[in-house]
Amino acid sequence: MKTNKFIYFVLFMSLFLCSYPDQALAKGESSNLGYSVSAVHNGKQIDPEKSYFYIQTVPGQEQVLKVNVRSTQKEPIKIKVYTTNAYTGDGGTIEYTEDEKVLDPTLVQPISSIVEVETPSITVENYEEKEATFKLMPPNENYTGVKMGALVFELDDAESKEQVSSKFSYRIGLITSETGDDYRDAKTLNLLEAKSTLKLGKKMILATLQNPEPKILGDLEITAEVKEKDNQTILKKKNVTNYSVAPNSHFEFEIDWGTGAVKAGTYTIVMNANNGYSDWQFEKDFTITGDQAKKMNEESSFNIITPIWIKVGTIVLMVALVVIVFFILIRRKKMETTWKIRRKKRKKKKKERR
Repeated sequence: MKTNKFIYFVLFMSLFLCSYPDQALAKGESSNLGYSVSAVHNGKQIDPEKSYFYIQTVPGQEQVLKVNVRSTQKEPIKIKVYTTNAYTGDGGTIEYTEDEKVLDPTLVQPISSIVEVETPSITVENYEEKEATFKLMPPNENYTGVKMGALVFELDDAESKEQVSSKFSYRIGLITSETGDDYRDAKTLNLLEAKSTLKLGKKMILATLQNPEPKILGDLEITAEVKEKDNQTILKKKNVTNYSVAPNSHFEFEIDWGTGAVKAGTYTIVMNANNGYSDWQFEKDFTITGDQAKKMNEESSFNIITPIWIKVGTIVLMVALVVIVFFILIRRKKMETTWKIRRKKRKKKKKERR
């Protein structure tokens, strides 16, 4: 009875622990933030059917962009307003960031540098509607392609008493162009670097891919293989589809070494990419020194560590197996000797009877 109760208790706790993260996730995905936002299109909107801003610019001519912010509850709510720039996430998706350190050197005058937020903070309440305004100041010189970013309307948690708080926000995309031409037909892809390092506790191979054009490079299918230099044996392989690379951006294509130990040496990464219009082939060597391999293997959070008791148990079992086999062989030899003696005695008795 005690055993059954213990089993039921373990099953109950397992179900509880498995269901808890789902409850937390559902809470964090609340669709009602207490406000909503919508773009107010001006006469420079290239495509009026788009819910985001797709603005035609003229060198040096300022524009004003407006966004309606509407309260959806009686209680007051404070909203922080700021701009972000488009970049490429390591999973091959176009994302947005305030951090200019992740921007590519080929990105000149990003959205954050040509848009001034005139209402950095807004408070709305009781279902009222207010207007957030932005001053768009395009470069004095002509530019090709597009500039991509977003206008962000984030719950201001500065006064929150909680030490850890989630960031909830709405985002309206902003694309500027001088011509309105297709901006999804980039034709250049570069492999800048290949290396092996720790990333988020994992032993990784990172290949830095770059789109240096002011256009989106989309629908990418990428296949990558890692081999030891001058050896055709494939150590690691990865294939992805539907990757998109933001204009003038780069990202790290990740290949997981797995839980096995990384060895020092020189490796080669071979990559093939295509998007139905263009094909790219890359090959680049990278070296892992002894110190780098040791550091990755020791500091990785994803190593297979065999418990001591398993090692000891394995040794004990092997010794026991050897002993058992030894005794079986000895016993078999004795039985064979006994059988031979009995056989001789039987033959001797038969002769005596004759």
